[in-house]
Amino acid sequence: MEQRVLGSTGVKVSRLGLGLAQIGSIGFENESRVSDLINSALDSGISFLDTAASYGNSEEFIGRTVSHRRDEYFLATKCGHWAGKVPWNAETVRSHIDRSLKRLQTHQLDLVQIHSCGKDVLEQEEVIRTLMDAKDTGKTRFLGYSGDNKEAKWAINSGLFDSIQTTFNLVDQAARTQLFPDAQKKGIGI
Repeated sequence: MEQRVLGSTGVKVSRLGLGLAQIGSIGFENESRVSDLINSALDSGISFLDTAASYGNSEEFIGRTVSHRRDEYFLATKCGHWAGKVPWNAETVRSHIDRSLKRLQTHQLDLVQIHSCGKDVLEQEEVIRTLMDAKDTGKTRFLGYSGDNKEAKWAINSGLFDSIQTTFNLVDQAARTQLFPDAQKKGIGI
C-alpha cells in the first residue's frame, strides 16, 4: 500500500483510508463482520482509520475489534457534530473527545477533527481553545477540520489545523482549485 506523509505532521499514512461511518449505522451490527472488515484493511496495509463521535457505534466497534493493534494505524475521529442536538461549546467538544478515547480504547487519538460546523463555530474562542487543550494535554496529536466550502477555506487560512477533510469526488471537484493549493502551501494534510 502506498504511503504518504500527512501534510507537515511528519506521519506516514496509507494513501487510502478506511471510512467507518457505515459500521455504526443501524443494521450493521454484526461485530464479527466489522472485525473481519477492519482487520482485513489493516492486513492489506491501510493504516488510516476514520470515524466520528456521531457515527453510531463505530468507535465502540473499532475499540473492541482492533484496539490490540493500535500501533498499526493512524486513528482519526471527529467531534461536535450531532445533527444539531447539542450546542457547540467547550463542554460538547471536551465530552466528545473523552467519550471517543473511552470508546476507541486508546489513551491518545492521532487526529481530532471538528466536524461539519459553520464559520461561527470555528470563530468561537472556547471551541478552539478546548481543541488546543486536548492537543496540549496529549489527548490528541493533531487537529483537523472536516467540512466544505468557506468553512474549509477559513480552517486552512486560520493556521490552527494540521489537516482538512473535505468533499472531493467525480461530481464535486471544487476543492481541487479552491482548497487544495492553499492547504498544500501551508503544509496542511488533505
